Amino acid sequence: MKLLQRLGVSLPPSQPPGDVPPVAENYSRTGRSPVGWSSDLSRILALPRRDLAASYTAADVEALEAQLRAPAGPCGCAAMSPARPCPTRLRRVQALALLEASRVGGLLGPIGTGHGKELTTFLMPMVMPACRVAVLFIPANLLPQFTAEWDYYGAHWSLPNLAGGRWFRPGLPVLHVISYNKLSSQEATDLLERIRPDLVILNEAHNLKDPKASRTGRFLRYFEKRPETRLVALSGTFASKSIKDYAHLSRLALREGSPLPLAHHVVEEWGTALDPGKVIAPPGALERLCEPEEHVREGFCRRRNNTRGVVATDESALDKPLVIRPRYPGPVPAELLALIELAHGGERPDGEQFQEQLQAIACARQLSAGFFHRWCYPRGEPPELIEEWFAKRKAWNKEVWEELKGERREHLDSPGLLTKAAIRAHMSPPYEGDKPVWDASTWTGWAEIHDAVQPEPQAVWVSDFLVQDAAEWARTQVGIVWVEFPELGERIARAAGVPFYGGGRAASEAILQESGRRSIVASIKAHATGKNLQQFCRNLVVTPPSDGALWEQLLARTHRPGQRAACVEAEVCQHTRDYTDAFVTARERALFIKQTDGQIQKLLLTQ
Repeated sequence: MKLLQRLGVSLPPSQPPGDVPPVAENYSRTGRSPVGWSSDLSRILALPRRDLAASYTAADVEALEAQLRAPAGPCGCAAMSPARPCPTRLRRVQALALLEASRVGGLLGPIGTGHGKELTTFLMPMVMPACRVAVLFIPANLLPQFTAEWDYYGAHWSLPNLAGGRWFRPGLPVLHVISYNKLSSQEATDLLERIRPDLVILNEAHNLKDPKASRTGRFLRYFEKRPETRLVALSGTFASKSIKDYAHLSRLALREGSPLPLAHHVVEEWGTALDPGKVIAPPGALERLCEPEEHVREGFCRRRNNTRGVVATDESALDKPLVIRPRYPGPVPAELLALIELAHGGERPDGEQFQEQLQAIACARQLSAGFFHRWCYPRGEPPELIEEWFAKRKAWNKEVWEELKGERREHLDSPGLLTKAAIRAHMSPPYEGDKPVWDASTWTGWAEIHDAVQPEPQAVWVSDFLVQDAAEWARTQVGIVWVEFPELGERIARAAGVPFYGGGRAASEAILQESGRRSIVASIKAHATGKNLQQFCRNLVVTPPSDGALWEQLLARTHRPGQRAACVEAEVCQHTRDYTDAFVTARERALFIKQTDGQIQKLLLTQ
């Protein structure tokens, strides 16, 4: 609310209008109270609505293209591998996003995969009024293809000056391109304050969905200091699990025009009725957003998308079938099934007892792939030293966690920076510089022992049955084998005689050079977002994730514009309860995304 006060936002009265009776104080069979009336709901119901399709004419789009089109000249589109068509016209959604952002002064863009968000972000500084310095945040795995895409579009469109680029044209905005990972680094604690952008553009904005993360804290802190800064936030999936994932982004992009609540407690209350879960509250006052017989999520989505400053897509970027079918590599060894049950019971195969349910679930997923992780100690540290090391590490981590839960400040907003501040606090002679110190009570004990034990993670293989099945799939057809664990990916690749692409810049550059004439094994974490892999049309998802948003991204690597095959196929391993449950959860979350974001989800296209 402090930010809103500085913006001069006055909230409407908290009482409902006279013709709307307050929601009764009754409880449903679920035990949750219906969503009540609030000043935020009153404000949102009063927001002007618009029909985006009717807001801009063909003449508006033609004028925009004429303004942004580069002078005619030679290009290398036909010489690219594979050859690409010259991008001489804007897609309808690209033009609408640019026009709406320039009119409103910000944008919330729930735009699906394959609809051209990249060019939209490149051109945004050129249309935003009085933009001088802009920052574009992108995922780190998009950096390897950024230069090629910049040159591809730059041959046909007038782009802003690229910070550190080869040329500079006076009078044009300067665009800094930064990865979200860099925003998380220690040296980036005051990065935005050093650049001082008047426009921030977020591609894949869901990377800033967690306000507790260091990167998001730094982003929010800058807007707290510079509330006049404009924000354009684009994502194919803003909310994977909750509307809380992007309420703060909507607030900063559209201010008092945000179609989501501004007050945190109201966001929380709305989430009880809108978010997926086993216990969902009755919509109560949120029914005011809905038309007769309309689901509350769909009413929320419709109202959001009809708000000024919101540009959304509601159709797939590719009109080709997507076939998703289960795969049962079996039979699963009885020994492996027994170890999976042991893990669910709280014990690792080597006898280690789990302290948290999440550890048990993670181990069961690993065992479903044929292995499990454990710590090993190649230096031979004695058990009592190892026990003391873990105890003091736990105490230190807890104190760091508690400190980060409070107000985050520059040079004190990440575990690494807190460590440096603790070191400065215990220096002898005392530190006299200008950076802050932190007198952490557990630092001395942890500093004395943290180098005494050096554990290393070790993968213990129990069965190769899944490896052999995936390798056979890769040998007998051409496609992408998707894996969660690098150990699994490397093992499948060796067995099949094909390359494995894990994390890192080199792998990101190399996978883009694949022709699609051989199978590959790819890390879901490293390559399931942002990459153009439409040279492949078959997928084998060996370790299915439970995140519906991640599935949308993964399937969009091959089911995207430029796909030449008549159909895209995906097989999903479903040989254990853990993988079956993950797939069911993913579909439930995909349905939530479809209902609240209005985006057709690829995971729901086929049964």
